[in-house]
Amino acid sequence: MLRRSLYWGVALLAFIAVGGYWLLFPPLPMPPEIARGLPTNFAEADEEFGRRVNAAFSLPLTVDELITRLGEQGFTINIENSLAVFEKQRFPCRLIWRIHWDEDDESVTALSPIYGGVCL
Repeated sequence: MLRRSLYWGVALLAFIAVGGYWLLFPPLPMPPEIARGLPTNFAEADEEFGRRVNAAFSLPLTVDELITRLGEQGFTINIENSLAVFEKQRFPCRLIWRIHWDEDDESVTALSPIYGGVCL
């Protein structure tokens, strides 16, 4: 009887530990492919993210192409503000990837990628 109670107690603690970990460090949504594996230093990561975005979205590019490709990667698109955003809450930080674009006659003329976060 004691052995069974001990077994269930350990199982319950393991369940709580795993559930607590998933609550603090949710695995989903995964960052977009161009945002994965960035350096932990925000300044270095911002520079690397900028390089990746500019390499992945070579100009000239139409606005529709850009919106489609960013949407496929999981970015939320705000067409009125020419902005694509992906956010991920991961304790103790809230990470944010943003890509702003300038356009002229339905063509993207410039990309301004920014990566950053707010941590406790």
